[in-house]
Amino acid sequence: MIELRKTTMEDRKRAYEWLYHSDFSDFLNKLPGVKEEEIPSYSEFTADYEDYFFNGSHPEKGRCYVIVCTNNGKEEDIGIISYTSFHLRDKITEFDIWLKGNHYTGHGFGTKAIQILTSIVKGLGYEKVIIRPSKYNKRAIKSYQKAGFIEEELKPEHYYLGEYIPQFSDGDYGPGEDVFLILSL
Repeated sequence: MIELRKTTMEDRKRAYEWLYHSDFSDFLNKLPGVKEEEIPSYSEFTADYEDYFFNGSHPEKGRCYVIVCTNNGKEEDIGIISYTSFHLRDKITEFDIWLKGNHYTGHGFGTKAIQILTSIVKGLGYEKVIIRPSKYNKRAIKSYQKAGFIEEELKPEHYYLGEYIPQFSDGDYGPGEDVFLILSL
């Protein structure tokens, strides 16, 4: 069983470690478009994932959740999922998800976490969710499609606030290196 728990400030360091220094991140860091020498430091991560992601002080900008798996009565934190909205047009949010280890992939945990977060953001008034995985991350793309996302051509002006288009329109992997997926709620 998968549940989401709102993060606290104490979860921030683990979130960083899982994203950049785990066997799951080893997989992500080998994707084309990612340069291992460009892995952010913890202070750079905290600049991107500001306090509000972990303490809930600005839910209109974004929020992180710990993905909790319960198996045989034992709970285990297995990853992070978040929504981000500060850079997007009204009623649109963007998801990001990562797991703490490769052995948590392929079990439907990510798909279920996405479905739960989708329900949360719909309750907050969002109407669309976007996600932009590397085009080489076939496992992630398949998981997102199972959760209802469909591929579309990115038209940045339809999704991003004007001042953020230069910063975010190329995605994390560079021009043409990701898949733009959208879920209408």
